[in-house]
Amino acid sequence: MIINRDGDLFVIKIFKNNIKNIDIFDIDDVSSLFKDILFKIKKKYDISGLCEIEVFVNDKFGIIIEINNIYKYADDEDIDIKIKFHLDCIFMNEIYNIDEASECYLYKDKYYSIYSKLVDSTVIYHECNKIIKEGIRVK
Repeated sequence: MIINRDGDLFVIKIFKNNIKNIDIFDIDDVSSLFKDILFKIKKKYDISGLCEIEVFVNDKFGIIIEINNIYKYADDEDIDIKIKFHLDCIFMNEIYNIDEASECYLYKDKYYSIYSKLVDSTVIYHECNKIIKEGIRVK
C-alpha cells in the first residue's frame, strides 16, 4: 500500500497482489479495508470530520483510493465518510518509448498505453476514457 498526501487529499494505491482476499462487493471486506486504511492515515496525519472517498478499481492494477478530507469538525476525532466506487476502470501508463507498448495513444503531446503490468511510470486513472476518445491511436 502506497499513501501519498497533497494537503487534505490522500491517494492510496493498493496493488492487485495485496488485495487478493478482498471482495469489493462484500460490505464486511470493504468495511475492514477502509478501517485499516483510515487507521493508518489517522496515526500519522490529522484527519477527521467529513471525507469523500472515491475508489477506482482495475483488474490488472488493483485499487486506487482518493480520500478528500473536505470538512473538519471542531474538537472531534470522528470520521464520516461518503464512498463512491468506479468499477472496471481503465488505467493507463504515461510512456516514453512507444515501441514497448502494444497499444499507444497520443494525447496533449504525451504518449499513453493501456495498463497491463507494473512498470516504472506514472499510472493515470482519471482521464483514461478521454485519452482514448480524444487522443490519436498511434499503435
